[in-house]
Amino acid sequence: SAVATLLSNAPTNASAVMVTDERFVFCLGAGGNPQKIQWSDRENSNLWAPAITNQAGDIELQTTGKIMCGVRVKGSALIITTSDAHTATYAGPPFVYSFDRVGSSCGIVSRQAVVAVDQGAFWMGTGGFYQFNGNSVQEMPCDVLDYVFTSLNSAQRSKVCAIHNSQFGEIWWFYPSSASNENDR
Repeated sequence: SAVATLLSNAPTNASAVMVTDERFVFCLGAGGNPQKIQWSDRENSNLWAPAITNQAGDIELQTTGKIMCGVRVKGSALIITTSDAHTATYAGPPFVYSFDRVGSSCGIVSRQAVVAVDQGAFWMGTGGFYQFNGNSVQEMPCDVLDYVFTSLNSAQRSKVCAIHNSQFGEIWWFYPSSASNENDR
């Protein structure tokens, strides 16, 4: 019954938004900067200017990739770019969050190609499948890797999406084949 309202003072041109376990709003790619993360004060999504009296802040990730998405995982937030993966872990004032690169050469294929589950996170990259186990990123072995990536319509890769089939403990990816502009595999 509540109507969505525009957040005042929020960064513009963000590529993605997420809320952390600690109830901070993260704007990913804030201000049109593809490496910048900016967050609001804790539980105050209208206060974005960092000051000694609040926990708002920002950082520019040291990456050559563009931030694509973020998901909550146990103990941190996982930020995935087109080239690598980083965690944001709450540290408290004065720095608020600490950021660590946890994987390289593991960029994600689209903003919706990731699923977070109790064991961590799983995503489809541009040439493989990856898992974050809470500490680091590993490439997952895949018997159908060549089939998937040689049949993917790369012009439509932004439509790749992932779901968690909890009934069977599976992660599924849907993608458009080279013969389609929509997800058909």
